[in-house]
Parts: sequence; structure tokens; C-alpha cells
Amino acid sequence: MSTLSLNHLQQMMKAIVGLPGFDRVTNKVNFISASPGKVVCEMTVEEEHTNANGTLHGGMTATLVDFISTAALLYTERGAPGVSVDMNITYMNAAKLGESILITAQVLKQGRSLAFATVDLINKDTGKIIAQGRHTKHLGN
Repeated sequence: MSTLSLNHLQQMMKAIVGLPGFDRVTNKVNFISASPGKVVCEMTVEEEHTNANGTLHGGMTATLVDFISTAALLYTERGAPGVSVDMNITYMNAAKLGESILITAQVLKQGRSLAFATVDLINKDTGKIIAQGRHTKHLGN
């Protein structure tokens, strides 16, 4: 099991969001639970997260898949964030401005050099799946 507590994970991810760079777009993500290899977060879709149609931007969805699956990898015994080698996302429903979404990342497998994770984005009120992502990361040697 990871030596991280949920509080430590929250603080670490806040520090990453506070650095200069693109990860700042995830500053509205709230971590609500974590267990080894699994992290659950929530976020309200705000204007800064939307496309011209007022729905969650596909690029923001991809960023959430990347960011939250990395948090799940950090919350394992190995605790390595890895480097992305492959990511795919299936977009199924729109998330509108003001809607609350749950983001659940689960590490499916972690080997010597690769890790595989899945991430579901779900509308918190309706339970409809918004998108599902699969993320493969290289962990190094």
C-alpha cells in the first residue's frame, strides 16, 4: 500500500497545479477518496473548462484522464507517476456548464515498465457516463 494518505495526495497534486505550466487547468479538481490504485475526484464544469458550445472541452477531458490516472499511480506502493505512451478517450455524453462530474481512476495493471489505467467521467446528478479514458504510462526501470 502507498505510504501516502489522501491528505498527502491532495497536497502533492495541489503543489503540481501550483507550478507554472499546463496542469494549472486542473485547479478546480477536488480529491474525495483514494485507495491503493484508485482515486475518486469531483469537479464542477466552469466556463474555463468549456468549448464554444458551453460543454466540457474534449481537451479538458483528456487532461483529466491524464492527471487523475497519474494521481492513482502515485497512490500505489511504487508511487511512480510515469510518462504517457498511449491514451485514448471515448466521448459519450456532454457535460454542461455548471454540472458536477465524478472522475474515477483505477490502475488496472502495473508491471516493471508499464502501467495501465482507466478513468471514468460521470455526471454526478444523472449517473450518465460522459467519457471513458484508457491511459498507458512508462514507469522507467
